[in-house]
Amino acid sequence: MKILVVDDEKSIINLIRMNLELEGYVVITSETGMDAIQKFIEEKPELVILDIMLPDVSGHKVLRKIHEIDSAAAVIMLTAKGEVNDKLFGLQLGADDYMTKPFNSEELLLRIKAISKRLYPLKEKIIETEKDLVFDKIRIRVEERALWLDGRMIEVTYREFDMLLLMLENRNKVFTRENLLENVWRYSYEGNTRAVDMLIQRLRKKLGIYAGNLKTVYGIGYKFKD
Repeated sequence: MKILVVDDEKSIINLIRMNLELEGYVVITSETGMDAIQKFIEEKPELVILDIMLPDVSGHKVLRKIHEIDSAAAVIMLTAKGEVNDKLFGLQLGADDYMTKPFNSEELLLRIKAISKRLYPLKEKIIETEKDLVFDKIRIRVEERALWLDGRMIEVTYREFDMLLLMLENRNKVFTRENLLENVWRYSYEGNTRAVDMLIQRLRKKLGIYAGNLKTVYGIGYKFKD
């Protein structure tokens, strides 16, 4: 797996690179936003670890550009302690995860491995699933991890895909926000259920006429209604 690490602090880059390379990852590094975008285009990494505070452009702008190039790219944002608004804005823009500096290297590795499992599901699990899950004009091609709506492919992030797949497989079942964090993120998300709300908002925009099927169950969570 190839990972792009973007941070203007060399000590942080070196620490992350050392830990990732020990785990067998291929690591590319960048210290500026514009260079990071260029390297993303040239190197095509599967995952980006992206600092918000960069010397030339903000990490949020880099995130937007990365998703313009590849809307399914996995991104972990790095933020300074207490920058709650920056974290939420990053999630709203489609970041898959965030970590607060200073962070524990073992926790970073665990989060990367969790993302890896979602990007590269086990072959046995793929074989056991149906090729397509269909609801009216929504078609989910499970093996391809692709969403089709009325014959047109819709670009989704891997968490958006997993969220929609889970809810379509369990139509009319009510999921609490905590349930969704556990099933889609697969680990404790520091109590930040806003990540679920933001992901649901993005899914509704992409589902078009089916946005109304993704129901809010007030005071509890969400369900996909037939």
